[in-house]
Amino acid sequence: MDLPSELIQHILAYLEPVDLANVAQTCRHLQIESYDNQIWLRLINRYLPTPISRLGPMKSFRELYIAHHPHWFLPQNRIWFGDTEPSGKLLVTRYDEDNGSINAYTVVARTPRGLPTDWELDPDVQIHTFNPKVWLDLNQPVVKLQVDSRRAERPPNDYPSDRSYASESVYTSEILMDTFVDSGLYSSFMLCRNLPAAAITEGTSVWPPLKYPAHGRTRNDSHNRFNSTGHKPTRHDEVSQTNFRLRKWVEYTGRRATPSLLSFGPGEPFQSTFGADLPFFAAGPNLHAGGGVRIRMPEDITTYATLPEGSFAPTPQKPWQGIWVGDYSAHGCEFLVIHQPDKQDERPLPSGMDRLRHWLYGDRRGSDSSDSSFTSAAEDLDQSVVTGQGSSSQALETRTLSHPADAHAQDNNTESGHFTPSGRLEAMKLTGDPYMPRGEYTFIAPEIGDAGLVRIAEEEPFKGARVVKSAGHIANRGFRDDSYMACQLILISPNRIAQLWQEIGHFGHISFFHRVDIDTLARDGMVQTGTAASSATVPESSAASIDVQL
Repeated sequence: MDLPSELIQHILAYLEPVDLANVAQTCRHLQIESYDNQIWLRLINRYLPTPISRLGPMKSFRELYIAHHPHWFLPQNRIWFGDTEPSGKLLVTRYDEDNGSINAYTVVARTPRGLPTDWELDPDVQIHTFNPKVWLDLNQPVVKLQVDSRRAERPPNDYPSDRSYASESVYTSEILMDTFVDSGLYSSFMLCRNLPAAAITEGTSVWPPLKYPAHGRTRNDSHNRFNSTGHKPTRHDEVSQTNFRLRKWVEYTGRRATPSLLSFGPGEPFQSTFGADLPFFAAGPNLHAGGGVRIRMPEDITTYATLPEGSFAPTPQKPWQGIWVGDYSAHGCEFLVIHQPDKQDERPLPSGMDRLRHWLYGDRRGSDSSDSSFTSAAEDLDQSVVTGQGSSSQALETRTLSHPADAHAQDNNTESGHFTPSGRLEAMKLTGDPYMPRGEYTFIAPEIGDAGLVRIAEEEPFKGARVVKSAGHIANRGFRDDSYMACQLILISPNRIAQLWQEIGHFGHISFFHRVDIDTLARDGMVQTGTAASSATVPESSAASIDVQL
């Protein structure tokens, strides 16, 4: 205790918040030292991409930290995507220094529709222009945690004999959010806990799905509205740092101070008012004094997850990793994450890609396989190209599935001082549509190196781009009869790619994908894709010869 105050505070700066709270209870002197504003400011800024310096509405940074404990993981991770079928939702979180609130906003995109142009190598293939504008919907936050947010009234336990029902605590109670301007619409924020990796199998309902990289996953299926201890944390160390849930519901009466249930007074039975057989009423309404009933109204619970930054941050060796916006024609703009996994982290390719094995790997793998399905599928694909209608010989040469990479192009691509990409590239949907929902692959390029190289493009607007073999994921409405089709991925630059959907009889177009600069989007609330890259993205350059100094 005889140490100088500066030295004590230097030691305390190494402690976690919970440990600081324990130190403060030992004696008055250490309590004063542990309340130092600079200690708590450093703790807060550890969770924020942009450091703050102002208190906002609070009297101290310690009070500010406590007001949002244990929710600081929200602005720390920034990117969140939901499991709502089929569209999903992409959120970006921000901390508002003026009012001290943590907010999450929906990421939306729109692109002007221009006339498509014909592809120089095949007039039957159309190139769709794509110059999307991406912004945050700042008019209506999806998450709004204020320093004085109220906690929701706990819904009754419909399974009183269920001992797994989570007991009341600061970690199990939900936080009411003022995110709707319409009377009668309510939402609350829920913490959740990770499911142990040992309990997860290929058939387990978890979010995010196993195909996504993640530091933690949680169940997204429940019979008791996620109220059991398997879903809700009861201690601080059980709080998931990578998942949370939002509950939304409707009440058809006036706004109350603590909305949770709709009550009917005496003489107003719900059977005569709404009809007892309506599916959104909970079975067995709770009777209360006076003869009225309390009825749970329709509700929706969405589970959100984040991605490890290392899985989408571009690097010189993985320049195409990132959050992207793609052109999905009549479905509009959709968001996806492109991941370039290390070899040891690659998951088995989807079984639906088996029929494309010969197209994707040629003689490199399984050329002597006795499985005739691979050979027959490749022959069928080749035959469909040869018998295509209205295709020029040049287009046939370009689109033939067994077309080899040009040796001269490969030599030019591996000159000294240039980087040749390699490995797998996976594109997974963060938002979806009625045909291909969120949580699914949209395309996979098993090898973007020389082994998967088709050619180096010489035509505009792709001149100089690497063209590699890929598999595009398609399905009927409702994600029925999904399959993979042979495609070619055009790596125009680290910030812009295109996909040729090339199987005749299915598609005949080239669609574009643009990188979304998350740093600019979170800071400014808007970004125009295709503009000069910021420090958050890899500099624009020819993907056919990416400089090592990227």
